[in-house]
Amino acid sequence: MTPKKYLIVANWKMNPLRGSEAKKIFKPVNTVASKLERVETVICPPLIYLESLGQDVTSRSCVLGAQDAFWEHAGAYTGQVSPDMIFNTKARYVIVGHSEKRAMGETDEMVNKKIKSILQFPLIPVICIGEKKRDDDSNYVKELKMQTKKSLEGLTAEEFSRIVVVYEPVWAISTNHGGICTPIECAEAVQVIRQVLADMIGDVAKAQAVTIIFGGSVNEDSIAGFLTDGLVTGAIVGHASLDPKEFITLLKVAEKTGKKK
Repeated sequence: MTPKKYLIVANWKMNPLRGSEAKKIFKPVNTVASKLERVETVICPPLIYLESLGQDVTSRSCVLGAQDAFWEHAGAYTGQVSPDMIFNTKARYVIVGHSEKRAMGETDEMVNKKIKSILQFPLIPVICIGEKKRDDDSNYVKELKMQTKKSLEGLTAEEFSRIVVVYEPVWAISTNHGGICTPIECAEAVQVIRQVLADMIGDVAKAQAVTIIFGGSVNEDSIAGFLTDGLVTGAIVGHASLDPKEFITLLKVAEKTGKKK
């Protein structure tokens, strides 16, 4: 099934250091991304920049997202940010369960609570799922299945239609100095995730309709391969999204790839 649009999510992580730099990165990307027909772009800057960048959003083709959210709505939770606050900044997506957060102790149960809280608003959770290592005996399949089940436990069929799942092979992330995940390896993992979704939803067609994107380090040279052979309809882009020129090139490649289908 060919998507109406590919979804490209820019995760800026803890960059840049100043709001003026954030504006310089966002402005040229927003100008180009807002005109694309086959790509929806989501920029996820540090939370401190969401409100100021939100003033420059002019199109549904380029919107903002948050890098995380807490599951409570308000109260004595020092350092946390609620989905309510994120929604009020006009952000529309929230990354949840990123491998860097999981490495700091975030569990599947915590991810599940965050997802359910986020879904109480017109927000779209972007849920990262992926194995720590890929082994020849396919033990990673068990890890993928368990993580998917626990992270998405208790969601309704309607809520499944509102989420984005990211296949994020931890072993292939550039910041971990990992290996390279090929589109074929990505496709194998996506098939596993789709089967779990089908079992959980109880409807193969609805499981196929859930958006799954890739999060294992992509750039302008590799994005087309994942969109054509990886069984995904988009990607999370880390380091490459901080360079406007490089990221715009990646977006244009995705746009061109979409028009071929």
